[in-house]
Amino acid sequence: MYALYAESGPQRKKTLVHVLDLLGCVVQADSTDEALAAAPDTIRSYLRYLHRHGEAVDPNEKIETRLAEHNTEGLFSGQALWPQDLKPLSPAALARYVKWLGWSRADLLALVKGVDEKRLRAKPAAGRSLRDILLHVLGADKSYVYGLVGPLKAMGEPTNAAERGDLDLRVALEEARAAAIDRLKATHTGRATECPEGRPVVVLRASGDPPDARARVGAPPRGSRPPRTRRLGPDRHSPDRVREEIRERHGERTAAVRARVISADRDAAHVRDCEYLA
Repeated sequence: MYALYAESGPQRKKTLVHVLDLLGCVVQADSTDEALAAAPDTIRSYLRYLHRHGEAVDPNEKIETRLAEHNTEGLFSGQALWPQDLKPLSPAALARYVKWLGWSRADLLALVKGVDEKRLRAKPAAGRSLRDILLHVLGADKSYVYGLVGPLKAMGEPTNAAERGDLDLRVALEEARAAAIDRLKATHTGRATECPEGRPVVVLRASGDPPDARARVGAPPRGSRPPRTRRLGPDRHSPDRVREEIRERHGERTAAVRARVISADRDAAHVRDCEYLA
């Protein structure tokens, strides 16, 4: 039985449903009823995805669901916090989830490998360009990880460079995710120290860039600069409530790996930004 956690506004229209037992499995629909009805098929698809990557799951199992909790405050999409978000992860669970983070980023990069700058920037009849979608994913990653562990230079530098147009997006996506994974692993393998505010933090391990990263993702070398572009205004993620509540519990060494980071990789074309639930 899979517990579903829904967030919507009081009218129960635009709804986002999280399957917290399968981190990163989410459903978005135009109404709560539609989102709940779509959950079983979404869960099965997610199980197939995990099975393809070698996880010991059964995509053909009987799938039953129940609505465990429904937040109807009408928050910015994806900002509701659930009890599981605030519980410390075991080392085994964290190791499993960061493995999923690696898979999801590799799959996303495979989709855009070899796509030239013109096609990345091409504006479709409806929705965003591939470049804008990838910039959103990259910015969301940075925002959520910073909200959990604070500024991370190895993640911020490639993200900021890509937003300025100084670094190929695919390189930035690979380097930023690698840095995030190393930092999340360090929450259990590092040693605790004190930051100026008195909150315990974790000493970072060195995170070197893979020497052949640019060749692997089919991107031009760092010295090749694509045309500069303005930093996107409405795509700047600011999950203040998530950040504040996680930081309040930072002293408990909570490692909440947010589902949205994984789901944004798997369903990047469906990412909505600047959207409140109704």
